[in-house]
Amino acid sequence: MGQEKDVLIIKSDKKWKDFFIDSICGFSICLIGFDIFLLYCAVNMPDPNKEEGRAMSIVFAIAYSIVIILRIYLLCRNMDRELILDKTGVLVKTWLYKRKYTWEEFKIKQLRINVGEYCYDEALFLAACKHQPRQSSNCELFPIRHPIGSFCINFKMHRPILAGQRYSIYINGEIMAAEKEELLSKLKEWGVDFETERPKNFDIFQDKKGRLQSRRNGTAWILLAAAVWILLLGFIIYPIFIWKNPVLIAIFIPFFIALVPVYVVITSRKSYRLKMDEKGCIRKFLFLSKRYPWKDLRVKLVASEESHCGEGVLFIKKKSGNSSSASETFSYASLHPYSSFVANFEVFGKMYGEKDALHEISKELFLEKMKEWGVEVEGLPKEEC
Repeated sequence: MGQEKDVLIIKSDKKWKDFFIDSICGFSICLIGFDIFLLYCAVNMPDPNKEEGRAMSIVFAIAYSIVIILRIYLLCRNMDRELILDKTGVLVKTWLYKRKYTWEEFKIKQLRINVGEYCYDEALFLAACKHQPRQSSNCELFPIRHPIGSFCINFKMHRPILAGQRYSIYINGEIMAAEKEELLSKLKEWGVDFETERPKNFDIFQDKKGRLQSRRNGTAWILLAAAVWILLLGFIIYPIFIWKNPVLIAIFIPFFIALVPVYVVITSRKSYRLKMDEKGCIRKFLFLSKRYPWKDLRVKLVASEESHCGEGVLFIKKKSGNSSSASETFSYASLHPYSSFVANFEVFGKMYGEKDALHEISKELFLEKMKEWGVEVEGLPKEEC
Protein backbone atom coordinates (compact mmCIF):
# COMPACT_ATOMS: atom_id res chain seq x y z
CA MET A 1 0.00 0.00 0.00
CA GLY A 2 1.27 3.42 -0.89
CA GLN A 3 0.26 6.89 0.25
CA GLU A 4 0.45 10.13 -1.73
CA LYS A 5 -0.87 13.29 -0.02
CA ASP A 6 -4.48 12.43 0.96
CA VAL A 7 -4.62 9.28 -1.16
CA LEU A 8 -4.22 5.57 -0.28
CA ILE A 9 -3.02 3.23 -3.02
CA ILE A 10 -3.64 -0.48 -2.47
CA LYS A 11 -2.43 -3.31 -4.72
CA SER A 12 -0.98 -6.81 -4.59
CA ASP A 13 2.74 -7.39 -4.32
CA LYS A 14 4.82 -9.40 -6.80
CA LYS A 15 4.76 -12.63 -4.78
CA TRP A 16 1.00 -12.80 -4.98
CA LYS A 17 0.99 -11.95 -8.69
CA ASP A 18 3.45 -14.77 -9.34
CA PHE A 19 1.28 -17.15 -7.33
CA PHE A 20 -1.82 -16.18 -9.32
CA ILE A 21 0.01 -16.53 -12.63
CA ASP A 22 1.22 -20.03 -11.70
CA SER A 23 -2.29 -21.01 -10.57
CA ILE A 24 -3.87 -19.68 -13.76
CA CYS A 25 -1.35 -21.57 -15.89
CA GLY A 26 -2.04 -24.78 -13.94
CA PHE A 27 -5.83 -24.47 -14.30
CA SER A 28 -5.46 -23.61 -18.00
CA ILE A 29 -3.36 -26.72 -18.62
CA CYS A 30 -5.93 -28.86 -16.77
CA LEU A 31 -8.75 -27.29 -18.77
CA ILE A 32 -7.11 -27.80 -22.15
CA GLY A 33 -5.81 -31.30 -21.33
CA PHE A 34 -9.10 -32.63 -19.97
CA ASP A 35 -11.15 -31.15 -22.84
CA ILE A 36 -8.78 -32.65 -25.41
CA PHE A 37 -9.06 -36.02 -23.68
CA LEU A 38 -12.88 -35.90 -23.68
CA LEU A 39 -13.02 -34.80 -27.31
CA TYR A 40 -10.59 -37.58 -28.27
CA CYS A 41 -12.80 -40.10 -26.50
CA ALA A 42 -15.86 -38.71 -28.27
CA VAL A 43 -14.27 -38.93 -31.73
CA ASN A 44 -12.72 -42.36 -31.24
CA MET A 45 -15.56 -43.95 -29.29
CA PRO A 46 -16.31 -47.42 -30.70
CA ASP A 47 -19.77 -48.45 -31.80
CA PRO A 48 -22.43 -49.08 -30.60
CA ASN A 49 -23.95 -46.02 -28.91
CA LYS A 50 -21.37 -43.72 -30.44
CA GLU A 51 -23.70 -40.72 -30.65
CA GLU A 52 -24.82 -41.02 -27.02
CA GLY A 53 -21.21 -41.33 -25.87
CA ARG A 54 -20.23 -38.24 -27.82
CA ALA A 55 -23.09 -36.29 -26.27
CA MET A 56 -22.03 -37.32 -22.76
CA SER A 57 -18.40 -36.36 -23.44
CA ILE A 58 -19.41 -32.94 -24.75
CA VAL A 59 -21.68 -32.31 -21.74
CA PHE A 60 -18.89 -33.23 -19.30
CA ALA A 61 -16.41 -31.07 -21.24
CA ILE A 62 -18.73 -28.04 -21.11
CA ALA A 63 -19.51 -28.47 -17.39
CA TYR A 64 -15.82 -28.93 -16.50
CA SER A 65 -14.85 -25.92 -18.64
CA ILE A 66 -17.39 -23.65 -16.92
CA VAL A 67 -16.08 -24.58 -13.47
CA ILE A 68 -12.43 -24.02 -14.44
CA ILE A 69 -13.16 -20.77 -16.30
CA LEU A 70 -14.94 -19.37 -13.23
CA ARG A 71 -11.94 -20.33 -11.12
CA ILE A 72 -9.55 -18.63 -13.55
CA TYR A 73 -11.81 -15.56 -13.57
CA LEU A 74 -11.61 -15.25 -9.78
CA LEU A 75 -7.83 -15.53 -9.91
CA CYS A 76 -7.52 -12.95 -12.71
CA ARG A 77 -9.80 -10.61 -10.80
CA ASN A 78 -7.30 -10.38 -7.92
CA MET A 79 -4.08 -10.61 -9.89
CA ASP A 80 -3.73 -7.14 -11.36
CA ARG A 81 -6.06 -4.83 -9.43
CA GLU A 82 -5.22 -1.44 -8.01
CA LEU A 83 -7.41 0.65 -5.70
CA ILE A 84 -6.87 4.38 -5.19
CA LEU A 85 -8.83 5.73 -2.22
CA ASP A 86 -9.43 9.39 -1.45
CA LYS A 87 -12.09 11.48 0.28
CA THR A 88 -14.36 11.36 -2.80
CA GLY A 89 -14.36 7.59 -3.35
CA VAL A 90 -12.40 4.68 -4.86
CA LEU A 91 -10.76 4.49 -8.27
CA VAL A 92 -10.61 0.85 -9.40
CA LYS A 93 -8.06 -0.29 -12.00
CA THR A 94 -8.22 -3.88 -13.25
CA TRP A 95 -6.45 -4.78 -16.50
CA LEU A 96 -7.98 -2.41 -19.08
CA TYR A 97 -10.97 -1.58 -16.84
CA LYS A 98 -11.02 1.66 -14.87
CA ARG A 99 -13.89 3.19 -12.90
CA LYS A 100 -14.34 5.70 -10.11
CA TYR A 101 -16.89 4.91 -7.39
CA THR A 102 -18.01 7.59 -4.97
CA TRP A 103 -18.49 6.54 -1.34
CA GLU A 104 -22.23 7.14 -1.70
CA GLU A 105 -22.39 4.51 -4.48
CA PHE A 106 -21.32 1.76 -2.10
CA LYS A 107 -24.52 0.41 -0.58
CA ILE A 108 -22.50 -2.03 1.54
CA LYS A 109 -19.54 -0.87 3.62
CA GLN A 110 -18.83 -3.49 6.27
CA LEU A 111 -16.03 -4.78 8.44
CA ARG A 112 -15.92 -8.56 8.02
CA ILE A 113 -13.83 -11.37 9.44
CA ASN A 114 -12.54 -14.65 7.97
CA VAL A 115 -12.60 -13.08 4.52
CA GLY A 116 -11.85 -15.09 1.39
CA GLU A 117 -10.26 -18.44 0.78
CA TYR A 118 -6.87 -16.93 1.67
CA CYS A 119 -6.85 -16.84 5.45
CA TYR A 120 -7.08 -13.17 6.36
CA ASP A 121 -8.53 -12.29 9.76
CA GLU A 122 -10.32 -9.07 8.81
CA ALA A 123 -11.22 -6.90 5.84
CA LEU A 124 -13.34 -3.99 4.70
CA PHE A 125 -15.97 -5.26 2.27
CA LEU A 126 -17.32 -2.77 -0.29
CA ALA A 127 -20.13 -3.40 -2.77
CA ALA A 128 -22.11 -1.05 -5.00
CA CYS A 129 -25.29 -3.13 -4.81
CA LYS A 130 -28.04 -3.55 -2.22
CA HIS A 131 -27.89 -7.35 -2.16
CA GLN A 132 -26.28 -8.59 1.06
CA PRO A 133 -23.78 -11.46 0.74
CA ARG A 134 -25.50 -14.35 2.53
CA GLN A 135 -23.53 -17.28 1.14
CA SER A 136 -20.98 -17.41 3.96
CA SER A 137 -18.65 -15.22 5.94
CA ASN A 138 -15.99 -15.21 3.22
CA CYS A 139 -18.23 -14.06 0.31
CA GLU A 140 -16.41 -16.34 -2.15
CA LEU A 141 -19.36 -16.64 -4.57
CA PHE A 142 -20.37 -12.99 -4.25
CA PRO A 143 -17.92 -11.70 -6.93
CA ILE A 144 -19.34 -14.23 -9.42
CA ARG A 145 -22.88 -12.91 -8.99
CA HIS A 146 -21.72 -9.28 -8.74
CA PRO A 147 -18.46 -9.02 -10.71
CA ILE A 148 -18.47 -5.23 -10.97
CA GLY A 149 -18.31 -3.01 -7.92
CA SER A 150 -17.59 -5.52 -5.15
CA PHE A 151 -14.21 -6.13 -3.53
CA CYS A 152 -12.40 -6.53 -0.21
CA ILE A 153 -9.56 -4.54 1.27
CA ASN A 154 -7.77 -6.95 3.58
CA PHE A 155 -5.99 -5.81 6.71
CA LYS A 156 -2.29 -6.62 6.83
CA MET A 157 -1.37 -9.68 8.86
CA HIS A 158 2.41 -9.11 9.08
CA ARG A 159 2.97 -12.83 8.84
CA PRO A 160 2.94 -15.44 6.03
CA ILE A 161 -0.54 -15.89 4.55
CA LEU A 162 -2.01 -19.34 3.96
CA ALA A 163 -2.63 -19.39 0.20
CA GLY A 164 -3.37 -23.09 -0.30
CA GLN A 165 -4.93 -25.02 2.59
CA ARG A 166 -4.77 -28.41 0.88
CA TYR A 167 -1.01 -28.24 0.30
CA SER A 168 -0.18 -25.81 3.16
CA ILE A 169 1.24 -23.14 0.84
CA TYR A 170 2.21 -19.94 2.62
CA ILE A 171 3.18 -16.63 0.99
CA ASN A 172 5.12 -13.99 2.85
CA GLY A 173 3.31 -11.10 1.20
CA GLU A 174 0.00 -9.28 1.02
CA ILE A 175 -2.89 -9.29 -1.46
CA MET A 176 -4.93 -6.09 -1.65
CA ALA A 177 -4.03 -5.25 1.95
CA ALA A 178 -3.85 -2.08 4.02
CA GLU A 179 -2.85 -1.22 7.56
CA LYS A 180 -6.05 -1.46 9.60
CA GLU A 181 -5.49 1.60 11.80
CA GLU A 182 -4.36 3.75 8.90
CA LEU A 183 -7.29 2.82 6.67
CA LEU A 184 -9.94 3.23 9.36
CA SER A 185 -8.51 6.56 10.49
CA LYS A 186 -8.60 7.81 6.90
CA LEU A 187 -12.21 6.72 6.49
CA LYS A 188 -13.09 8.55 9.70
CA GLU A 189 -11.22 11.63 8.48
CA TRP A 190 -13.11 11.54 5.18
CA GLY A 191 -16.45 11.06 6.95
CA VAL A 192 -17.09 7.59 5.48
CA ASP A 193 -19.47 5.52 7.62
CA PHE A 194 -19.23 1.71 7.71
CA GLU A 195 -20.88 -1.10 9.66
CA THR A 196 -18.95 -2.85 12.41
CA GLU A 197 -21.80 -4.95 13.78
CA ARG A 198 -24.52 -7.00 12.20
CA PRO A 199 -27.63 -4.85 11.81
CA LYS A 200 -30.96 -6.09 13.13
CA ASN A 201 -33.13 -6.83 10.14
CA PHE A 202 -36.27 -8.87 10.86
CA ASP A 203 -37.36 -8.60 7.21
CA ILE A 204 -35.00 -11.40 6.17
CA PHE A 205 -36.68 -13.69 8.72
CA GLN A 206 -40.24 -13.13 7.46
CA ASP A 207 -41.74 -13.77 4.02
CA LYS A 208 -44.44 -11.74 2.27
CA LYS A 209 -47.17 -13.76 3.99
CA GLY A 210 -45.80 -12.91 7.44
CA ARG A 211 -44.47 -16.41 8.07
CA LEU A 212 -41.31 -16.83 10.09
CA GLN A 213 -38.52 -18.19 7.89
CA SER A 214 -34.88 -19.22 8.21
CA ARG A 215 -32.35 -17.07 6.43
CA ARG A 216 -31.38 -18.17 2.91
CA ASN A 217 -27.67 -18.91 3.43
CA GLY A 218 -27.47 -22.25 1.68
CA THR A 219 -27.37 -21.30 -2.02
CA ALA A 220 -24.16 -23.22 -2.68
CA TRP A 221 -25.60 -26.32 -0.96
CA ILE A 222 -28.72 -26.14 -3.13
CA LEU A 223 -26.60 -25.95 -6.28
CA LEU A 224 -24.45 -28.84 -5.06
CA ALA A 225 -27.52 -30.95 -4.30
CA ALA A 226 -28.94 -30.19 -7.75
CA ALA A 227 -25.63 -31.17 -9.37
CA VAL A 228 -25.55 -34.46 -7.46
CA TRP A 229 -29.15 -35.14 -8.48
CA ILE A 230 -28.28 -34.58 -12.16
CA LEU A 231 -25.37 -37.00 -11.82
CA LEU A 232 -27.67 -39.56 -10.22
CA LEU A 233 -30.10 -39.25 -13.10
CA GLY A 234 -27.25 -39.58 -15.59
CA PHE A 235 -25.90 -42.73 -13.96
CA ILE A 236 -29.36 -44.32 -14.20
CA ILE A 237 -30.84 -43.00 -17.46
CA TYR A 238 -27.87 -43.43 -19.78
CA PRO A 239 -26.83 -47.02 -18.97
CA ILE A 240 -30.38 -48.38 -18.69
CA PHE A 241 -32.45 -46.47 -21.25
CA ILE A 242 -29.90 -45.16 -23.79
CA TRP A 243 -26.81 -47.38 -23.84
CA LYS A 244 -28.72 -50.54 -22.82
CA ASN A 245 -25.41 -52.18 -22.08
CA PRO A 246 -25.37 -54.65 -19.13
CA VAL A 247 -21.64 -54.16 -18.61
CA LEU A 248 -21.97 -50.39 -18.36
CA ILE A 249 -24.98 -50.77 -16.08
CA ALA A 250 -22.90 -52.96 -13.74
CA ILE A 251 -20.10 -50.35 -13.78
CA PHE A 252 -22.36 -47.37 -13.06
CA ILE A 253 -24.40 -48.98 -10.26
CA PRO A 254 -21.61 -48.54 -7.61
CA PHE A 255 -21.33 -44.84 -8.54
CA PHE A 256 -25.09 -44.47 -8.13
CA ILE A 257 -25.03 -46.23 -4.75
CA ALA A 258 -22.14 -44.01 -3.58
CA LEU A 259 -23.89 -40.78 -4.62
CA VAL A 260 -27.23 -41.58 -2.97
CA PRO A 261 -26.00 -41.05 0.64
CA VAL A 262 -24.16 -37.90 -0.47
CA TYR A 263 -27.40 -36.51 -1.89
CA VAL A 264 -29.34 -37.53 1.22
CA VAL A 265 -26.85 -35.77 3.53
CA ILE A 266 -26.81 -32.60 1.42
CA THR A 267 -30.58 -32.32 1.15
CA SER A 268 -31.39 -33.43 4.69
CA ARG A 269 -28.78 -31.38 6.56
CA LYS A 270 -27.74 -28.43 4.44
CA SER A 271 -30.10 -27.35 1.69
CA TYR A 272 -33.52 -26.98 3.26
CA ARG A 273 -35.26 -23.83 4.40
CA LEU A 274 -37.81 -23.53 7.20
CA LYS A 275 -41.05 -21.55 7.14
CA MET A 276 -43.28 -21.32 10.22
CA ASP A 277 -46.81 -20.09 10.83
CA GLU A 278 -49.53 -20.69 13.42
CA LYS A 279 -50.35 -24.10 11.91
CA GLY A 280 -46.87 -25.61 11.93
CA CYS A 281 -43.39 -25.73 10.39
CA ILE A 282 -42.75 -26.24 6.68
CA ARG A 283 -39.47 -27.80 5.58
CA LYS A 284 -38.68 -26.74 1.99
CA PHE A 285 -36.09 -27.85 -0.54
CA LEU A 286 -36.32 -26.53 -4.11
CA PHE A 287 -39.91 -27.33 -5.21
CA LEU A 288 -40.40 -29.97 -2.49
CA SER A 289 -41.95 -29.18 0.89
CA LYS A 290 -43.37 -31.00 3.88
CA ARG A 291 -45.53 -29.53 6.64
CA TYR A 292 -45.18 -30.60 10.28
CA PRO A 293 -48.15 -29.48 12.45
CA TRP A 294 -47.10 -28.09 15.82
CA LYS A 295 -49.10 -30.82 17.57
CA ASP A 296 -46.80 -33.40 15.95
CA LEU A 297 -43.54 -31.58 16.81
CA ARG A 298 -41.41 -31.10 19.90
CA VAL A 299 -39.58 -27.77 19.92
CA LYS A 300 -36.46 -27.78 22.07
CA LEU A 301 -33.80 -25.12 22.72
CA VAL A 302 -30.29 -26.51 22.34
CA ALA A 303 -26.82 -25.08 23.01
CA SER A 304 -24.20 -26.85 20.96
CA GLU A 305 -20.80 -26.28 19.38
CA GLU A 306 -22.24 -27.66 16.17
CA SER A 307 -24.44 -24.60 15.98
CA HIS A 308 -22.22 -21.85 14.54
CA CYS A 309 -24.03 -19.29 16.67
CA GLY A 310 -23.71 -21.38 19.83
CA GLU A 311 -27.44 -21.82 20.37
CA GLY A 312 -30.41 -22.93 18.33
CA VAL A 313 -33.61 -24.94 18.26
CA LEU A 314 -34.17 -28.63 17.57
CA PHE A 315 -37.43 -29.79 15.98
CA ILE A 316 -38.28 -33.45 16.72
CA LYS A 317 -41.23 -35.34 15.31
CA LYS A 318 -43.22 -36.79 18.20
CA LYS A 319 -43.23 -40.57 18.56
CA SER A 320 -44.77 -42.91 21.10
CA GLY A 321 -42.45 -43.26 24.08
CA ASN A 322 -40.12 -40.49 22.86
CA SER A 323 -39.15 -38.33 25.85
CA SER A 324 -36.80 -35.44 26.35
CA SER A 325 -33.17 -36.41 26.74
CA ALA A 326 -29.91 -34.59 27.36
CA SER A 327 -28.45 -36.46 24.37
CA GLU A 328 -30.78 -34.61 22.01
CA THR A 329 -28.24 -32.12 20.66
CA PHE A 330 -27.68 -30.85 17.14
CA SER A 331 -26.03 -34.15 16.27
CA TYR A 332 -29.40 -35.79 16.97
CA ALA A 333 -30.75 -34.25 13.75
CA SER A 334 -27.80 -35.71 11.83
CA LEU A 335 -28.69 -39.20 13.02
CA HIS A 336 -32.43 -38.72 12.43
CA PRO A 337 -32.61 -36.45 9.37
CA TYR A 338 -36.20 -37.31 8.42
CA SER A 339 -37.73 -37.03 11.90
CA SER A 340 -35.79 -33.99 13.13
CA PHE A 341 -34.15 -30.81 11.87
CA VAL A 342 -32.48 -27.72 13.30
CA ALA A 343 -32.26 -23.94 13.11
CA ASN A 344 -29.45 -21.78 14.49
CA PHE A 345 -30.04 -18.50 16.32
CA GLU A 346 -28.59 -15.30 14.95
CA VAL A 347 -26.16 -13.50 17.28
CA PHE A 348 -25.70 -9.73 17.21
CA GLY A 349 -22.66 -7.77 18.31
CA LYS A 350 -20.19 -9.68 16.15
CA MET A 351 -18.59 -8.27 13.05
CA TYR A 352 -20.86 -8.71 10.09
CA GLY A 353 -20.58 -12.11 8.47
CA GLU A 354 -19.00 -13.94 11.41
CA LYS A 355 -19.98 -17.61 11.29
CA ASP A 356 -23.24 -17.23 9.41
CA ALA A 357 -25.37 -20.32 10.03
CA LEU A 358 -27.09 -22.35 7.34
CA HIS A 359 -30.58 -22.30 8.88
CA GLU A 360 -30.41 -19.01 10.74
CA ILE A 361 -33.37 -17.42 12.54
CA SER A 362 -33.80 -14.59 15.00
CA LYS A 363 -34.13 -15.89 18.55
CA GLU A 364 -36.09 -12.84 19.66
CA LEU A 365 -38.54 -13.11 16.77
CA PHE A 366 -38.77 -16.91 17.07
CA LEU A 367 -39.69 -16.87 20.79
CA GLU A 368 -42.17 -14.06 20.19
CA LYS A 369 -43.92 -16.06 17.46
CA MET A 370 -43.92 -19.28 19.47
CA LYS A 371 -45.62 -17.46 22.35
CA GLU A 372 -48.10 -15.84 19.98
CA TRP A 373 -48.98 -19.21 18.40
CA GLY A 374 -49.14 -21.04 21.73
CA VAL A 375 -46.32 -23.47 20.90
CA GLU A 376 -44.52 -25.04 23.87
CA VAL A 377 -40.74 -24.56 23.78
CA GLU A 378 -38.71 -27.04 25.85
CA GLY A 379 -35.67 -25.74 27.73
CA LEU A 380 -36.99 -22.20 27.97
CA PRO A 381 -36.07 -20.45 31.27
CA LYS A 382 -39.07 -19.78 33.49
CA GLU A 383 -38.69 -16.02 33.30
CA GLU A 384 -39.04 -16.23 29.49
CA CYS A 385 -42.09 -18.52 29.53
